[in-house]
Amino acid sequence: MSETRVIYIESNEADRVGTIQTYTAVFNDNVEADIKVCNGNPPFVDAVLYDGGTEVELREVTDELLGEYVFFYKGKIYTVMVEEGIE
Repeated sequence: MSETRVIYIESNEADRVGTIQTYTAVFNDNVEADIKVCNGNPPFVDAVLYDGGTEVELREVTDELLGEYVFFYKGKIYTVMVEEGIE
């Protein structure tokens, strides 16, 4: 079983990766994925899966915001797509 959610961001948001921003996808079973742009030198993206507010999986940090983030938890695949655009 798997679920996919798409997060759309406006083009001016994609250019502001130097600021802190969090994009959240909520799945049907209330598991949440946060895709967080974090300050750093250089800035980086941190992708975390939560169940009931508890962190259950952390992806390796990346310097690319747009793209696919895949999490595996309790035998299920959770996929978040971050794309430029308007929902």
